[in-house]
Amino acid sequence: MKQVLGLRKGFVKIEKYNPLWQKEFDKEKKNLKKIFGDVSLSIEHVGSTSVVGLSAKPIIDIAIGVDSLKDIAQVKEKILKFSHYSIKENNADGEILMRRGVPIKLGEDKPNFITHFIHIMEIDSRKYKETLIYRDYLRKNKEVLKEYDNLKKKLAIKYQKERKSYTKAKDEYIKSILSKCNSSNL
Repeated sequence: MKQVLGLRKGFVKIEKYNPLWQKEFDKEKKNLKKIFGDVSLSIEHVGSTSVVGLSAKPIIDIAIGVDSLKDIAQVKEKILKFSHYSIKENNADGEILMRRGVPIKLGEDKPNFITHFIHIMEIDSRKYKETLIYRDYLRKNKEVLKEYDNLKKKLAIKYQKERKSYTKAKDEYIKSILSKCNSSNL
């Protein structure tokens, strides 16, 4: 059976949309609800795997909305009991990034074959709202979805072993789409 999820840390590979990604999100959402409890106000499937018809890296992106990023302290110990989760220390402003995956080599303590990126953000933050707005815009606009799909495929070839460069190269396009979206949603 073909592998549904995962990429080696730092690598980029784009795959055709797979309806199993939604099922993988549903399973992980149940796990996260148990771990986060009342700390999570919302758990959303975001990123390219959440948009039907969009090619994507086979990594599930999840946004968890919390009242305050300080609330993560209440569940951090619970998270770290599971070896398949890690919390990235130096995160982007306004976000704590968790990764789910498995170590590639025996004895490694952090996942370096990543299956999920879990973005913890304050639910009232601009970043959280823009994440959902962008996802919803792609779901409703097939022409933009095609443009973005083509861009991702080109960038994935150029930046196969440079995930950070790949992500940065998409930023300008994403910002241009967000500027078209109704700012009253923010």
